[in-house]
Amino acid sequence: MDLQSLAAWGEFLGGIGGVVAAFAVVASLIFVGIQIRASVRQSRVDSYTQITDLWTNFTNATVSSGDTWSIWYRGSHDYQALQPEERARFGFLISMYFGILDCMMVHHNQGVWISDETYQRSADQAYAVFQMPGVQSWWNENKGRVFAPRVEDYLIMRMGADAP
Repeated sequence: MDLQSLAAWGEFLGGIGGVVAAFAVVASLIFVGIQIRASVRQSRVDSYTQITDLWTNFTNATVSSGDTWSIWYRGSHDYQALQPEERARFGFLISMYFGILDCMMVHHNQGVWISDETYQRSADQAYAVFQMPGVQSWWNENKGRVFAPRVEDYLIMRMGADAP
């Protein structure tokens, strides 16, 4: 076999190697794409789980004690009727409640929230709580200092949309 034949074989084998390498690159890109998709799916599930855990913890903290439940219930209906210590506790409870809404909004804005319908129902429920007379009274004393800006913007926007 002469030098020219060996060179031709080298080019042929190099071409096959290039095709194999191209297939390997495509296969690895497909694998990475599958892994990214699985990671995004898991992130969405984790987001939903985290928000569910926050709501569960809030509910447990509120209803597990008759005293705490009474403060939540009475405060949301007539904040002014609460004693100063109860007002402080109510402030923490209501801040926790709307803090969960803030967390949910962050997850939704980042695109990791699973269900737009569940998000909207939760936002609607939070707005209904916000509209309660005791919560309005509390908010009038504390507005601009207690909610994350996106939560306050949302609540004010909803109030404006509901205004006659």
